[in-house]
Amino acid sequence: MPPDANPAWNEVFFFPLRLPPICDEIQLALLGGSRVLGTATLHLSQISSAGAELEEGTPGFLPCFGPSFLPFYGPRMDSARTSRTPPGVAFRGRVLLELSTHMGPPDGRQHDAIAPEDVAWAQHLLPRRRFGLCGVFYSATMVPAGPELLRFELSLGNYGDTGDVTCKPAASVTPHACPLFDGEPGREGTPDDPPRVSRGDAQSSLDAGNRYHYVPWYGDKPVVAVTSSWEDAGHRWDALNLLRAACRRLVSTRG
Repeated sequence: MPPDANPAWNEVFFFPLRLPPICDEIQLALLGGSRVLGTATLHLSQISSAGAELEEGTPGFLPCFGPSFLPFYGPRMDSARTSRTPPGVAFRGRVLLELSTHMGPPDGRQHDAIAPEDVAWAQHLLPRRRFGLCGVFYSATMVPAGPELLRFELSLGNYGDTGDVTCKPAASVTPHACPLFDGEPGREGTPDDPPRVSRGDAQSSLDAGNRYHYVPWYGDKPVVAVTSSWEDAGHRWDALNLLRAACRRLVSTRG
């Protein structure tokens, strides 16, 4: 991958595919030198159809995808993360990708460049609009015990990610808080401690609590917000909404 936040390859790769396929997945990896930055998977069962399995002899279709953006996810690149901290999964980027299948013997090509007119045609997919995402955190229970302060982050792609420097900072994280143990009142304990509740005593059962750790937000609920910019896919949303509305009416009429 080039040392750029928005690289452009404009390349096409050819590979043989036998149908019906033995494997269901096409795996893609985003590499930075020899290091894997992120991975993505295309499932052939979701982008193709054999046709014979459908009712009334409906014809199937060969594997096809896009042109559309495919997100890549990988371990969070956090310098403050220790070896005990799980790597997790973070958004690492997205690729404008198209997959098409052609019948016939392979012509021997493995790699080629995309024609300039095709690159220009794809530009109409790239106009952007601004979107706002707001989140309210009402409660946080069953959180891990420990002396470390906890906070929650809301992100959409790179937007809101405090570890990403390619986007402007946003109010996307909650304040730090120390988890509290919801055990018996008046004593410290851990979830592994045996409960001190006598059988048949309903009031003691209520006073004993639920025996877990929680974040003490109480009446002050954190609110976070992220402003992001994405391609305008309204033409796809409109068509999808029309199809779903038609399906609901057909089902309700038939029922």
